[in-house]
Amino acid sequence: MFFILLILVFFICQQTPKKSVGRKLSLCYAIFLYLGTTTFLYNQQKLDFSSWQTYFLLQFNDEKSGWIPILSGLVTMGGVLLFWKFFETGHLKKTYHYSRKNWVIYGLTVLLIFLGFLAYSSSRYAMKGIDNTSFDQILFTMTQPIRGSDTGQIVNYIIDPLLEALLITLPLVTLLYFITTCSFKFGRLHLQGHPSFNTKKVVMVGFIGLIFGLFLGGKEMGYADIKAFYFENTSIYDEHYVNPRQVQLKFPKKKRNLVYIFLESMESSYFSKDLGGIQEKNLLPHFAQLAQNGGINFSNSDQLGGMLQIPGANQTASSMVAQTSGLPLRPSTSLNTSESSEENSAEYFPGAYSLGEILDKQGYNQALLMGSDAEFAGRDRYFTQHGNYDIRDYKWAIATGHIPKDYYEWWGYEDRKLVDYAKETLNELSSKDAPFNLTMLTADTHFEDGYATEDTPDLFGDQYSNVIHDSDRQIYELLQWMKKQPFYEDTTVILVGDHLTMDSDFFDSVDPDYQRTVFNLLLNTDKQKVRNKNRQFSAVDMFPTTLSALGVKIPGDRLGLGVNLFSDKPTLTEQIGYDEFQNELMKKSKFYNEKLMQNKEQEKKP
Repeated sequence: MFFILLILVFFICQQTPKKSVGRKLSLCYAIFLYLGTTTFLYNQQKLDFSSWQTYFLLQFNDEKSGWIPILSGLVTMGGVLLFWKFFETGHLKKTYHYSRKNWVIYGLTVLLIFLGFLAYSSSRYAMKGIDNTSFDQILFTMTQPIRGSDTGQIVNYIIDPLLEALLITLPLVTLLYFITTCSFKFGRLHLQGHPSFNTKKVVMVGFIGLIFGLFLGGKEMGYADIKAFYFENTSIYDEHYVNPRQVQLKFPKKKRNLVYIFLESMESSYFSKDLGGIQEKNLLPHFAQLAQNGGINFSNSDQLGGMLQIPGANQTASSMVAQTSGLPLRPSTSLNTSESSEENSAEYFPGAYSLGEILDKQGYNQALLMGSDAEFAGRDRYFTQHGNYDIRDYKWAIATGHIPKDYYEWWGYEDRKLVDYAKETLNELSSKDAPFNLTMLTADTHFEDGYATEDTPDLFGDQYSNVIHDSDRQIYELLQWMKKQPFYEDTTVILVGDHLTMDSDFFDSVDPDYQRTVFNLLLNTDKQKVRNKNRQFSAVDMFPTTLSALGVKIPGDRLGLGVNLFSDKPTLTEQIGYDEFQNELMKKSKFYNEKLMQNKEQEKKP
């Protein structure tokens, strides 16, 4: 890349007047266009940016990485040469100079065009570059604080949709500049003899670019979802929501401990085909063995399966909320109601009443353990405000000396450390007289391709499969350790995925008729003769099911929008159908916004 760049700089210096503004502008323009185009195309081909050979050597391999900088350089050189030849021959002549007002209007127009194409490129990136993404998920991510997110994901956004929008905008606004400042003459043909700056026309061009980009972005995300989210109403909350505050839950005399492990992007499809998955080789051998020998796996089929993904529970934070409150987390600015939305004092989903709050009132000691920053997407606020959890995240690990201050891997620290800290936390919690609830979140299986260490066995030929298999092994070893501890006899363990994987190319060859589901496994419960096969259920059903697994009696077997899967009650998904349930959850609801998201009903009480 840099070898071609040097040639490009030399070429421009040869073709432009010395010590001129034109040379400086041409150099900046060409360098950005060349490096931007090359970087964007490299990223599309998924070339390794960390290799020095990528930047200095022309490698003509299967990805054609050598051709990318050559063609980008030739196109850039050709554009610069054509531009200066037009000026030298008089075909192109600058006859109008912008006033200060013109520059302001022009800058506004450039911004409008850029925002339009950024909306398009961002939508395309989200819908095609990230698997199983929906409109509500995009909105939720946009309304939440990004502090604590993986820097790699931010870099990916910069070198993909952001850079694409810049590369589309740059030639268009350059053409607009020349149209409004230069005359064009080719022989006797005068395409434009007297250019001028028409404010209305220039601004209109900006709005056309904005509207066109928004139109393309809407097409990528799906007009039906956008229409449902903003313009259609649902009565599903009015008709089916059961307020947990008003249900008289009955705990057993001897309260059971709970270990709830959210497994990042864990799907039932990772099982082998003979078990109900779609893999040639089983990526989850230990989970399969546990499910077939005493564990309970609620399945959508007569084999190993899982729960169906729904709007409002299709990314990590929203799924954690849905599974512990029985409510999907609909995108809303009301999640952050204080003046400083990133402070822990801001109310987070105040109308929800969660598992953590119920257990807190029953005297449970509770901890949330994760290797990432809990502040990301407001997870720290949800768990501290809804259950008084002790937050043990990436920042906690640094503050307590578990990892060095400058340590940062993947989203914070890797799952191998998380398992060790889980043992430490369990020993601490179990040493106290009160029952406990440890909630964990893994991260190594996050897209793209997961996080592999030197100790991750290469058994399948691709990194993501190896990481998934290794996650199965690590959690199994934690479970085996737990079984040897005195507290295990009184402890229920729940393993559950947060959502379907967002790795866009991992399921390229999957049968489109195959129903991908989110994995779940319940261990060490006293449940017998469970109807766990051929069920249609979602994340909201895990809320009452978890309490039932702890031996809690639930009058009516319904909490939030969820149904206790151990009961004979049909879930909402089973009652109205999966497609209809999804459609209703995409729609707006006055009940949801006022009574759950803003909790206006509680505010009226003295």
